[in-house]
Amino acid sequence: MNKSIVLIKRNMKLFLRDRATVFFSFLSTIILVALYFLFIGEVFKSEMQNSTTGAGSFSITSGAQNFIVYLQMMAGVLVLNSMSLATGAFSTIAKDFENKRVDSFILTPVKTREMIFSYFATGIIAGFGLNLFTWMVSFTVIGVATGYWLAVSTFLTVVLVLFTASLISCSLTLLIVTLVKSSSAIGVINGVAGTFFGFLCGIYMPYGNLGDGVKAVGSILPLSHLTIWLKRVVLDDAFSQLGIEGEYKETLYRDFFSAESIGFLNFSAPLWLMIVFSGLLGLTFWVLSYGILRKRFKR
Repeated sequence: MNKSIVLIKRNMKLFLRDRATVFFSFLSTIILVALYFLFIGEVFKSEMQNSTTGAGSFSITSGAQNFIVYLQMMAGVLVLNSMSLATGAFSTIAKDFENKRVDSFILTPVKTREMIFSYFATGIIAGFGLNLFTWMVSFTVIGVATGYWLAVSTFLTVVLVLFTASLISCSLTLLIVTLVKSSSAIGVINGVAGTFFGFLCGIYMPYGNLGDGVKAVGSILPLSHLTIWLKRVVLDDAFSQLGIEGEYKETLYRDFFSAESIGFLNFSAPLWLMIVFSGLLGLTFWVLSYGILRKRFKR
């Protein structure tokens, strides 16, 4: 166990000292936040304002609109972070193979399973730790800027969801990293995948604006269901505070924020079942990754 702890510390230092890797791990987040501030957020707020005409005398203040729009934005950002940060941390694996450090590890008393465990643990610690910090900052900024604050219980629930997202995302990204042998290629994949998944997960714009084909493809990805779960957590609290309920509430979930369960392909399924499916898929990818890494170490 002491050997694994030493390896984890070593992997974390290598990741955090590589400023370029850390920056590109946040690149998808930076792009998404910039696009929301530039025009996506305004589009959401404009359409929400127009939609209130069908909600009787109900109206939403500017601060309340910002509260809702940027909360659901951060839900998407945090889920994307769980993937991109883990990928950045796992780039150490490719660098170790490129620089022949793995050969040196094999000559030491460190066992293969301890090395693999240390890599995986590094991805979880880096992904969840930096994501938790991002959530704390965004929680404070949104509260100060809008005048509305999420309940403490909601804040803690988000932390639980983020940890679950880190576990599943690390399993998925570890498989990608074990199959890609170039650290440079991993960096490119990380940058492109974040933007690509942003559309497939309904983060940049609602599924209704993208078509049923994109929605079907997105339903295959665990990140989509994790995003929906996190959106439901924060929006349930926000809607409760603002008195949004009934048909208008369901319209916002379905047509505006893609926060309604999308099932699997064309099959309807509750969100909890899709989360369980995502967890089982993550476990499968972890087993595959472990087997591939063991073979690479033996070579």
